[in-house]
Amino acid sequence: MKKRKAAVILVLSIILAATFFRDSWLPALAEHLAIQENATPSDVIIVLGGERKGERTERAVKLYKEGYAPQLLFSDGTDLSWRIRSVNEMTALAKQLGVPEASIYIEDRSRSTYENALFTKQILLDKGWKSAIIVTTNWHSRRTKMVFEKVFEGSGVQLSYAAAADKVHNSLDKWWKDPEKQQTVLTEWAKLIVYWIKYLM
Repeated sequence: MKKRKAAVILVLSIILAATFFRDSWLPALAEHLAIQENATPSDVIIVLGGERKGERTERAVKLYKEGYAPQLLFSDGTDLSWRIRSVNEMTALAKQLGVPEASIYIEDRSRSTYENALFTKQILLDKGWKSAIIVTTNWHSRRTKMVFEKVFEGSGVQLSYAAAADKVHNSLDKWWKDPEKQQTVLTEWAKLIVYWIKYLM
């Protein structure tokens, strides 16, 4: 009886402490999803699919125009509709922003971050490219780095990373008070844990 009472008190204490300090640890959950970008001049810029409003493509094009790499590799095998592929929308936007078709490459089989890494790695090895900048959305960058570093381990390819700001959520501040932000943060955390268990353990 005493042990049960002590356990109840402990649980209640944890809940109260978590509630009291939520303004400290809840923001940290969102902040942990993003890594510090470290883009360095490379052979190619890999742009991951899954963008909401073209933010990843726009960030990659900006890097391209700033001379970080001479070509872009768009990686996405998903369909937007029965006749429109996501990767085609990304390349169309890149061309609209001034990137010549000769500088654009595509990988259109991947349906996950892991497959993004797996299939682009093969392209880089086939092309003889030795370095790449990976572009994704900021809140997706930690999982992206975790997966790419694992898949590219021992390949000799040097990776760096650049993050695009999410155009849907200007900020993830107070994410626990916004249903859409909640979905973004909690879903990404769930995927981060699953990927760690599935691919890294």
